[in-house]
Amino acid sequence: MAASAADVRSILSIPEPSATPGPSQPKRQIQPPTRKPEGISRELYALIGPSVPSLVVVKPRLKQKPNLGGGNKVKWESRPFKNSARQDSLELRHWVKASTAEDAEYPFAKYNVPTNVFTYSQDEYTRFLEDKDWSKDETDYLFSVAREYDVRWFVVYDRYDFPGGVTRTVDDLKDRYYSVCRKLVRNRPWAGDEQSKTAMISSYNFDKERELTRKKYILSLESRTPEQIAEEEALFIEVKRLEQNERKFKKDRDELLRTLAGIDSGLPDIVEDEGLSNLTIETKKKKRGSALEPDTPTTPVPATPVVKRPPTARNAAFDAANCIIRTDPPTTVPVTKAAHQPANLRSYKLPTPKSAVAPKITAALAELGINHNRLVMPTRDNIMQLESLLDATAALIETKRLVDKVEYDIRLLKGRLGMRESQGAESQPTGDHMDVDEPNDGEVIGEDGRAQSVVSTRSRKQARRSMSISSVDTSGTTTTRAGTKRQKRS
Repeated sequence: MAASAADVRSILSIPEPSATPGPSQPKRQIQPPTRKPEGISRELYALIGPSVPSLVVVKPRLKQKPNLGGGNKVKWESRPFKNSARQDSLELRHWVKASTAEDAEYPFAKYNVPTNVFTYSQDEYTRFLEDKDWSKDETDYLFSVAREYDVRWFVVYDRYDFPGGVTRTVDDLKDRYYSVCRKLVRNRPWAGDEQSKTAMISSYNFDKERELTRKKYILSLESRTPEQIAEEEALFIEVKRLEQNERKFKKDRDELLRTLAGIDSGLPDIVEDEGLSNLTIETKKKKRGSALEPDTPTTPVPATPVVKRPPTARNAAFDAANCIIRTDPPTTVPVTKAAHQPANLRSYKLPTPKSAVAPKITAALAELGINHNRLVMPTRDNIMQLESLLDATAALIETKRLVDKVEYDIRLLKGRLGMRESQGAESQPTGDHMDVDEPNDGEVIGEDGRAQSVVSTRSRKQARRSMSISSVDTSGTTTTRAGTKRQKRS
């Protein structure tokens, strides 16, 4: 048997080593046990040790189970009860909590809302409610059944069985009931305002004919066969396709006519073949001569569309019978604009004056008590009279403008003439100066006769002598020269 270390120390009398270390042995620092953080498994913490990463993965915790009061037990008891909404004192039983009071009211009695069913007297029935198709006994029976079943009409119709009466439909019952209610509300004294009374009457409205038509329509829809349903769906799809094609065709036609002929579509009187035949489009010629003729335009020049309205006797008679007046489009309209004049009412196309003179024309007609913006009877003759009136008023205003201008010019010229006369009177020449201007006895008057006109003017208007001095001098010199030339020729 092998000896252990303790046996050897006992034989050799060697003391056992003490738990405290000696001076030559370093003290061991006892580290406190670290606790594993949450979110890390025990195996992972044993591998990485206390160096826990900064981002700790936290396990999602499951939602805590709700406490349904399993710990506190509730005792239920079966107790008898009576519904206060019933009038027959029927007693039933139901399960309630033991903590509920014995005399507690039935909780569902508050949902029983009674319907307000009218009652009437014999006098009211005689005065307002009599009907040849309904007797008073049957009307009383109808109101009693309606009151019993809370005006639930299908239940009322199912329970309605008046002895000795005719067979009534649910629409007949509703029509009679609501008509009686409306008459009672309309003829009885009303404590509220008129608006609330009207609202109450409207709440009892019932249109029997409309209800029958609605039910008939629903019955016809419900009685369709599968073949009829499939046919209606096919027709609906076909109509939608035709509408889509029509919209597409109209858009293409508008774009084509606007591009080629400069007009809008929808004109049955325009012959498109003639309009398109007049277009000067020569693509091949332009391609060949593009290098030689660089100034050749590259856009087609459309011609004016031809509008044909044959004045046949049939059309004239039709227009006269239907009061239709056809007007030809103006020939001065540019090609880029639409030449079509759509049909319109005369009241929407009243003649209007030009914007420049519109205020003056309106003021002139207002003085006469005439309103040109509205016609009581916009017939063709009245519109022509209105147009002639506007033209005459515009001409009158233009004439007045010209007269005012002429009068202003006259006043201006008179003012200038007065200024000149005043200046001539201040600078009037003496008699010695005027003797120099007179011609000699041997002088011959020139062909223009300027000297004669000046002398006559001087004798007639003494105030204008100062203005004719230069003319007199010139005319005198001219006359002398003319006389000398004639003497030499002779």
